[in-house]
Amino acid sequence: MSEDRTPLVLPFRALVSRAEWDRLTAYGLQTYLPGEALLTQGDPGTHVLSLERGLAKVVRVDRDGRRRLLAFRGAGEILGEMAVQCGGIRTASVWAMSMCRASVVLAEDFRRLVQRPELAGRLAVMASHRLWEQTEIHDGSVRERLALALLRLVDSSDGREPSVGRAPTFSLTRDDLAQHLNVGRKAVSKALEELGADTVQAGKSRITVVDETNLRRVVESRESA
Repeated sequence: MSEDRTPLVLPFRALVSRAEWDRLTAYGLQTYLPGEALLTQGDPGTHVLSLERGLAKVVRVDRDGRRRLLAFRGAGEILGEMAVQCGGIRTASVWAMSMCRASVVLAEDFRRLVQRPELAGRLAVMASHRLWEQTEIHDGSVRERLALALLRLVDSSDGREPSVGRAPTFSLTRDDLAQHLNVGRKAVSKALEELGADTVQAGKSRITVVDETNLRRVVESRESA
């Protein structure tokens, strides 16, 4: 992992060989438009998706109706593997934040693939990383956690939306960020002000990262504290 990337955000593709990833993507491709569900909470785990292009968010709705934005996933990730491995239903939905293309791997094919020792080990590493990701995002001040979340978005996106210029811009609201950080919307607005418009700019439904270096300084200062 290069030193200029946020810890523990490497996609599954980076953990496996080219041949292993090719086996996971040698299936029919499906295209998903922004705002479309790739996977739906409550559905049976009939397949996994190997995300080849795009950016998606993982969202869970609790029994009390509370909506939680759990994570962001970019190209090179696999999605929906837990329901397939456990033989249960999906515990969260995955929504496209940009146009996504994913390879659909049927459950029986995926189980056969991950019986290979090398892939099983990589899945265990990925699961460990995701558990740490969920824990780390709730540690520190709101400003620090917001900086970390935005850096993970940048690292997961692996590119720019061409229609909005060079700065990484995401279809995301303050409410989305509040759900992700488990804080109020006002706390997110305050943290955005603290980071400054020279670092990040927020519209009604879009977030633009103006200066990634400033965000990394915030995260590094937290880690060295």
